[in-house]
Amino acid sequence: MGTVGWYLAEKFLESVEGSQNYPVLLLTLLDKDGVPVHLRVSSAVTFKNYTKRCWRVTEDEGDKIHRNDRTTIKQRIVGLMLKSPDQIQKQLSDAISIIGREDFPDKWPDLLQEMVTKFQTGDFHVINGILITAHSLFKRYRHEFKSQQLWAEIKFVLDNFAQPFTELFNATMELAKTHAEDPVALKVIFSSIVLICKIFYSLNFQDLPEYFEDNMGIWMNHFLTLLSADNKILRTQ
Repeated sequence: MGTVGWYLAEKFLESVEGSQNYPVLLLTLLDKDGVPVHLRVSSAVTFKNYTKRCWRVTEDEGDKIHRNDRTTIKQRIVGLMLKSPDQIQKQLSDAISIIGREDFPDKWPDLLQEMVTKFQTGDFHVINGILITAHSLFKRYRHEFKSQQLWAEIKFVLDNFAQPFTELFNATMELAKTHAEDPVALKVIFSSIVLICKIFYSLNFQDLPEYFEDNMGIWMNHFLTLLSADNKILRTQ
């Protein structure tokens, strides 16, 4: 398909995106194993761009997405993201972050619970998908102005996320020791550790929360281990 064909296809999709079930059909398409990968990735990109354009409700344009579609998307997107290949996972993770900026936590209170339950899977494709999404969701805390609404949201996150997050850090550090001589496993484990550190930074940027103050020994001991570690496998060439 040439440039003109792609342009016409994009314009057609934009012309029908106001129809009920349109975003749900995109999710269904990218979940089909029999569909070629490039078409599934294209559907994921289209879905992400659709949420970017349409999820926010404005006074001028009103709600562009049917209420039932909003509910279905939030029920399906996390599970779909976690079982998808990396190319699709990234697009859906970005879409979750876009939706989260508008709906989390007030209109999407179940999101965190759905995320933290996946920490128990032991599957680092799943765990890293959750961590990437959490990092994208929480990193705005680094630059948001202080407000009661922001404090309330961070408190909600800490109440539901901080404990299982700390337990994940403990478990991941233990795995780093267990697999210290395995370059393939270590690369995956340390990709998780980098994301954990980024999330920790975001959650502590506005102020030092009581939970992390009470558990500072756990975190600082692990950080000291990371700072003093010298594993040849992890050295860049």
